[in-house]
Order: sequence, then structure tokens, then C-alpha cells
Amino acid sequence: MGEDSKMNTSPPHIVDSGASYVSLPFYEIPVKSTIADKLLEFAMSAGTWNKYHSFDAIQVPFDLAFGDPILYMLGMQHKLAVGILRLNPYTTYDWHVDGRRGVCINMLLNDVKSHCLFEVGHDEATHQFVELKYNPKSYYIFNNQVPHMVTNFAQSRYLMSVEFVEGKDELTFDQLIKEIK
Repeated sequence: MGEDSKMNTSPPHIVDSGASYVSLPFYEIPVKSTIADKLLEFAMSAGTWNKYHSFDAIQVPFDLAFGDPILYMLGMQHKLAVGILRLNPYTTYDWHVDGRRGVCINMLLNDVKSHCLFEVGHDEATHQFVELKYNPKSYYIFNNQVPHMVTNFAQSRYLMSVEFVEGKDELTFDQLIKEIK
């Protein structure tokens, strides 16, 4: 058998980065969204979009967002905003770490060819990475303090994102996972 055909025997939340094993910088919440289709309809019919960190963005009305039990629960425990980010075709959002946000919750709303990558190793000009492959109608806790990037291809990419008022020193990736589990 060739090198590429080795079976990965690591637990699903652990990745072999070549030199060592590391925890994945994202976590799929095991409950599906009840509003994913409505969010995409809202995004597709939205008239005015605002610029937000190089994305086009719209805020999701609270009554729509909190119609989902997961988002309702989070809204009872945290101050948050729910938005939809649009990334235009043939666009890359380059490698970065968020300045203020420690954690967010994301859900890809449309099935487009795009790649969301997290760095799990770095050696001068090369990056070892793991890809977050979004499952339909699935929420992901997203570690914004690990270098990450997105490359989008031929269609606009719509992503729902939950932003917490608490910054990276008040709410971390690990804290939110413990809270959700």
C-alpha cells in the first residue's frame, strides 16, 4: 500500500500534523439547524449588504435567529449577534487570526466549492493544514485564534456566523465546547 492509502486511526477530533497530533480547531455541534433554509432565503433576498472585515454582511433578525433552539440557548447565556457573510466568487480571505474574537459559531448556508483551512503547522513558507468540510445544516464552533483562511470559487459563498460580545480573553473555544456539550 502507498503512503496515501494509510488508514487514519486517530480519534475524530485529533489530526496527525506530520510531526505531532493536535486537537482540531473546530467542533461540529451534534444538533442540526432548524433554520438553515430560512437563513439562505433571507440572504438571497437581502437588498443592502454592509462591509465587515472585507466580507459583505447582513445582520439576521433576532426572531429568525432565535427560532433555532441552539441559537436561542446561546442567546440566553451570552450577548451575541448573528449575521450572514457573503464571499464573492474567486476570492480568498487570506491567512489570519482574529484580533478580538476567540470563538464563533459558523454554518455554511449554500453548497459551493470553497475551502476553509486551519493551520496545524508552519515552516517558513509552507503551512500544514486541516480542512473544515462543512456538513449541511451543521453548526461549527470555530477557534478564531488558530490561523485560518478561506478560498472560494465560482459562486458567492453564504456563511451564517454567530459573534459573541465576549472577547478572546472572556470566552474561548474550549469554554464554549464545554458549555455546548
